[in-house]
Amino acid sequence: MNDELEQRLRFCVNLPSLPAVALKMVELANNPKVDLNDVVRVISMDPALVTKLFRAANSPLYGMRRKVTNLRQVLSLLGLQGTLELALGFSLVTTAGDAKAIPLNTEHFWRRSLLAATACRILGERLSMKNLEELFLAGLLHGVGILALSITMPELYGVLLQEAAECPAEGGEAVLNCERLAELERERLGDDHAAVGAWLMRHWRLPNYLCQATAGSLEPDGVEISKGYRALVQCVALAVRIADIWVRPNYWQNSQEVADLAQRWFGLETEHYVEILEAVGAKFPEIAALFQIRSMDAIEIAGIIDQAREVLDIRAVRRWPERASGSVLPGEQESPAALPNQLFSTMASASARIGRSQRDWMTEPATGYAFDALTGLFSRQLLNERLQQELVTAREQDWPLSVVLLDLDGCRQINEVCGRGVGDQVLIALGRLLDGNIRHQDVVARYGDDEFALLLPAGGIDATRRLAERLLALIRGWEPALPEGRSLRVTVSAGIVTYPGAELADGDSGERLLKAAEQALQLAKDAGGDQVIAYQA
Repeated sequence: MNDELEQRLRFCVNLPSLPAVALKMVELANNPKVDLNDVVRVISMDPALVTKLFRAANSPLYGMRRKVTNLRQVLSLLGLQGTLELALGFSLVTTAGDAKAIPLNTEHFWRRSLLAATACRILGERLSMKNLEELFLAGLLHGVGILALSITMPELYGVLLQEAAECPAEGGEAVLNCERLAELERERLGDDHAAVGAWLMRHWRLPNYLCQATAGSLEPDGVEISKGYRALVQCVALAVRIADIWVRPNYWQNSQEVADLAQRWFGLETEHYVEILEAVGAKFPEIAALFQIRSMDAIEIAGIIDQAREVLDIRAVRRWPERASGSVLPGEQESPAALPNQLFSTMASASARIGRSQRDWMTEPATGYAFDALTGLFSRQLLNERLQQELVTAREQDWPLSVVLLDLDGCRQINEVCGRGVGDQVLIALGRLLDGNIRHQDVVARYGDDEFALLLPAGGIDATRRLAERLLALIRGWEPALPEGRSLRVTVSAGIVTYPGAELADGDSGERLLKAAEQALQLAKDAGGDQVIAYQA
């Protein structure tokens, strides 16, 4: 952060500080040997905090049929880490919310923060990410730098807040445009509220994931982020934009741009983005009630979702003529599903279009290994090497790792009836389809003659199954045109295995994971093909 700005913050007597209970919660959260009795004793010091935790545990968010009646039951339900994170969130909101005589509309500020936190948690659930409470807290506190600047320099910062305000029609209250605010901050203060927030997190000695999530909340690609936190930081940055759909006047018109980010960062399709918007609208009233922040009524929620759907539908209609003519929009990849009535590309041009995951590795040493000559995808050798590395990371980060094997049904018949050249072009096009419908961090490889492998870091079994079923549906609906007016119907079978969900008889090495996926794939083919089966020991 800018040195001059840091000095002003460091020596400002009004800089918010954490109460004793919150400080103790931070200490416990950073202690790997924390004891349940210590947590109960600390939380018991704050009756208001105890009340909020009971309300959270007994709310519909956790779906308990029977009320919890003591703190030990609360910890049992929420989990030790979940209780610590939620208690810390309550403490920070209460502390920062007590600031008086500042130019910031704190009601709007915390509503936006809670919407971002809600979206973070829902995204985490959708992506099968662990530590959902950490995601919630990271989303909740991403904008705390705005609060700190409002308190430490109210007159100067108040001018910036006014200039960055967006006023809805007919006299509604002004709402912050945080992107414009960040531009003004860099211009007049030398740094933005994301950098200030990250500094404040370190000043409070909060966990490192909160510092990194806050620093990258405006633009994840513009700051240095540890590899293990990239997905979390991108999740927060996407959630912040989803929150703006709800709180900023007319920001719903940016739904396509936000949906594009969801696709680029996490491989989520437009319909998934709309589902996430709907889930946020459904969950937010409960979370707002827990934190005693005004929610939105049902009409407001339905209206925003309908407006977002409308702009996405309009953009889709506008894109269709370009797709039908065979062109590809800037930043998009062709896929067989998008070109249903065209001939296959030539093998040379298609092989040259190496996918995102493959391009990343083209810059790294790969002595003794090769990319697949036909499709341009990872070879099996490169897949094995990457699988071993991702398995080590999965153990260290305690997150899931999934492998999907896909086999082209009836490949021999395609070669016999249509010729080997057509069969090869089918494999090339399938490789491009797979690479165009996975996340940036995922890998697609040619596994065998007519088999492909997907390697999905941090991909849980439910999310992986949904992805595989979506891919099968895409392929099932694809009818590429052939010479003489003929068409071709293509289906694939898929086998899934997930670490650590599957108990493998002979350990959890990369080789064992692949063998388990092969077993599941064989079951799918034996059952008639065109289906997904997950490995079960």
